[in-house]
Amino acid sequence: MSHSRGTSAENPEPESTLDRVKAWYHVPALLLVFGFMLWNRVQNYSAYIVDGEVLFSGTDPWYHYRSTMYVVKNWPATMPFDPWTYFPYGTRSGQFGTLMDQVVGTVALVIGLGSPSDHTVAMVVLFAPAVMGALAAIPTYVMGRRLAGRIGGVTAIGILALSSGLFLRRSVVGVYDHQVAEALLQVTSVLAVMVALSVAERDKPVYEQFLDRDVSGLRATVGYSGLAGLTISLYLWTWPPAVLLLGILGTFFLLWLTIEFVRGKSPEHTAIVGTVTMGTVTVLQLAVVQSLSISATDHTLLQVLLAFAVAAGCVFMAWLARYMETNDYDRNLYPVSIGAILASLAILTAVLTPDIFGYLSNQVLRVVGFTASPSARVTSVGEAQPLRDPSQLFEYYGLALFAAVLGVVLVLFNQLTDREASAETFLLVVWWGFIMAATFTQVRFSVYLVFPVAALTAVTIGYVVRWTDFSFDDGVDAYEVITIASIVLILFGTLLLVPPIAMNVGADTAPGAEPAAWTESMDWLQQNSPAEGAYGQGGNGTLEYYGTYANRDDFDYSNGEYGVMSWWDYGHIITVQGERIPNANPFQQGATTAANFLLAPNETQANDVLEDVDEDDAKTRYVAVDWKMANTYGGTGGKFFAPPRFYSVSNVSSSDYYGTVRSRQDPRRYFNYRTQAYYESMVVRLYQYHGSAKEAQPYVVDWEPATTRGGQTIRATPPNSPAIKPFPTMEAARNYTESDATSRLGGFGTQPGERVAALEHYRYVGSSERNAYTSSRYNQQQLIEAAFAGVQSGRSATSSCVDNTTAMPIGNQTYCMPDSAANTLSDTNPAWTKIFERVPGGTIEGTAPANSTVYASVQMRNNATGEFFVYRQRAQVGADGSFEMTVPYSTTGYDQWGTEEGYTDVGVRATGPYLVEVTENGSGAATTSVTEGQVIGEDDSASTVDLTASTNATSTDDSGTNETTTDGTSGGSSTDDISTNETSANDTSANAIAEP
Repeated sequence: MSHSRGTSAENPEPESTLDRVKAWYHVPALLLVFGFMLWNRVQNYSAYIVDGEVLFSGTDPWYHYRSTMYVVKNWPATMPFDPWTYFPYGTRSGQFGTLMDQVVGTVALVIGLGSPSDHTVAMVVLFAPAVMGALAAIPTYVMGRRLAGRIGGVTAIGILALSSGLFLRRSVVGVYDHQVAEALLQVTSVLAVMVALSVAERDKPVYEQFLDRDVSGLRATVGYSGLAGLTISLYLWTWPPAVLLLGILGTFFLLWLTIEFVRGKSPEHTAIVGTVTMGTVTVLQLAVVQSLSISATDHTLLQVLLAFAVAAGCVFMAWLARYMETNDYDRNLYPVSIGAILASLAILTAVLTPDIFGYLSNQVLRVVGFTASPSARVTSVGEAQPLRDPSQLFEYYGLALFAAVLGVVLVLFNQLTDREASAETFLLVVWWGFIMAATFTQVRFSVYLVFPVAALTAVTIGYVVRWTDFSFDDGVDAYEVITIASIVLILFGTLLLVPPIAMNVGADTAPGAEPAAWTESMDWLQQNSPAEGAYGQGGNGTLEYYGTYANRDDFDYSNGEYGVMSWWDYGHIITVQGERIPNANPFQQGATTAANFLLAPNETQANDVLEDVDEDDAKTRYVAVDWKMANTYGGTGGKFFAPPRFYSVSNVSSSDYYGTVRSRQDPRRYFNYRTQAYYESMVVRLYQYHGSAKEAQPYVVDWEPATTRGGQTIRATPPNSPAIKPFPTMEAARNYTESDATSRLGGFGTQPGERVAALEHYRYVGSSERNAYTSSRYNQQQLIEAAFAGVQSGRSATSSCVDNTTAMPIGNQTYCMPDSAANTLSDTNPAWTKIFERVPGGTIEGTAPANSTVYASVQMRNNATGEFFVYRQRAQVGADGSFEMTVPYSTTGYDQWGTEEGYTDVGVRATGPYLVEVTENGSGAATTSVTEGQVIGEDDSASTVDLTASTNATSTDDSGTNETTTDGTSGGSSTDDISTNETSANDTSANAIAEP
């Protein structure tokens, strides 16, 4: 027998295949999932590289790229202050230029061998979110394994890999935003706290061990707690608003310490974890405090004080537990005492520091209040809106969502029935509850939700495995295999569609046409406008793009530095792609100023808006607008709905600018008519008319009240006539609206109800080459409007249109529209983005018959798009026979005032001189030139004309040259609007009229 035992020990039985599978199956599973997650996130990376240039999705990635470039050029420092945004103040970027940018910048330096090119940094930035997203599989697996063994870990990472929620969408290539880093660091932080709690439950340290300096007994608990504090600090260093996690942990410690004491157990070991963890956070956050204020958006005292409060609270609760136990108090008095103390502190804070109390309570409500926060309602930030359709969660997580809920129930049931239930599972439930509440309050917090869902699903799987006694150790029965296989198929069935939803997200990711179009226009601006600091001065400018500037409240800009006005969405693109300073940015700084300018009802008010913020020696010089800013259809990408929410000059809403008329046959189909206020807003006068006057045309929008089946009263199309009615004259159109209260004059397409005056100080100077027809959303909006104007719905004109119709191009399709409605949707070629310059303007003055009206017009051509348009203006002649007008477009002298001289290399130029004419009293016309020097204010002289004679009218340009025309002709210039609608679309909408 001894010999047999010895032989067995010396010659162990070979390891079976089942043993190997049991020991190592998780390794290939983890590698497979990691590889899939990385591949899925990068599979469409080539779509982000256009003509060798790297593009990004959204707005924030552009600024993160700038922050990372700053780290590369100033390693390891981050940007303390940035004067290249929020003109004329500059800003501290707060949540940007943090740990994530430092790490990625360091990686770029390593890859670039210490001196990476801009393209190398951009490529690293492009792939960074995908790598961080895939790395999240590691803490997720470890968390699942701790809760339910290896099968739980594999289940957790399977859910993570196949879920198509916000975490996936924020971790694909091109979306270089802090949200993916937030998610990775939050799950890692929670895991670290779970480990520290389990170690404390094992070792059960007490206060006396610190007095006795029991290093060996405390080493594990203190070490793991300190590590947890470090991971939380890394999270806060990446995203200061991560104070949410401090609130979650504070709530957990409050509840768990109470539960433990009421159960008759000592809460001291858990309190030590909380104290050490949060004490570490307090110290590490003190090292990065940049403002002695209370704010969640930057490194301030808020993070320090909140962490300290949790740590101090843990100490106090542990002391109170000892005190009550020593004095033999009823343990049920413990939660009552804690509640009374917290209530007293809240009341005391509200009385003594109402501002701080109000700020903290507002922050809690806006994060976990289950309703839209005031900022979300006002600012229209998409990610700050509440979750409006909870069914999306099922779409993202499938049945794993219900498995997670079952896991919550199982954990709570175990807490009620098992006095030794673990603290880490209870932490998991608290974490899940907060993230669910935050997700319903602000959809952006759903980026975290996949992690507690995956972990709690692992808990459920762990219970199923235990209930079925599934174990390799004692053999595997058929019913066990069938049960586990059924659970897996049911759990993953809704996620394993063909093709899987998650794979669709990865394959469909692309920057879209907008970044490319804005890149084109910003490239134009960078090449054809003077550098910052050189406007009107010449030279290369003095404001260093990656310079280091001390933190301040208001930057003092120098002469020749200038701002670019646009909607806040595009501020980061202007900063990064144009290397110019936007007045407003996606931090929503300057948003009110932008709204007040874009919606200004007249040029005087628009100028006043800029004068109120401009410095004496630094002005806003350019305006950048795109088709979305003038589009009222939010469902097709329009942004016009947003500025009214910020407008502060008066109380307005979107209904002051447009309303809805629905199809009587199908109320889901509708179009938006526009009010006169819409057409007179600066953004429309710039984008649609290029600053030219626009005469009203005889169109009427007609509707009749109707009641839906739900009892809602709507504007509906007339039952027996079209909603858009053309009339032979303006008088006839006005007579119709005066007799029909449910109609309005104009308001369709680009046709106002009343004349829109010309702008005098804003001129169209450049644009993107890409036009709006490359957007299927723009084409969709055009088709919506065309349908209500009588377009032959769903019919593409392949040869010629029938009588009384005109071929109208939309995208790369041509539709037959009634003659009466043709050319009403757009006055000018819809370049995606258009750049305008604010100029003093040139003066045209002269003489004409007293009390008559003088009309001036000039044909212009955009060299980038080949587009022609006509700028028109009129002026009243005084009783003395004199008149004067200011015009923003020059006709000669472009080459004398380019970027080297500190001005714009204008890309929109006149094809001839101005035609100035009087059509009253039989008077004639004349032409005159306006030089570039006159328009930009370098030449104070005026161009003059004499219109008192009916023939042989003469004009004098600024150089004294006389030009003569015969019989009132213009010598080659035309008053006809030669606007073209050229298309070169790559992306079109379907022939059928699309829903908005």
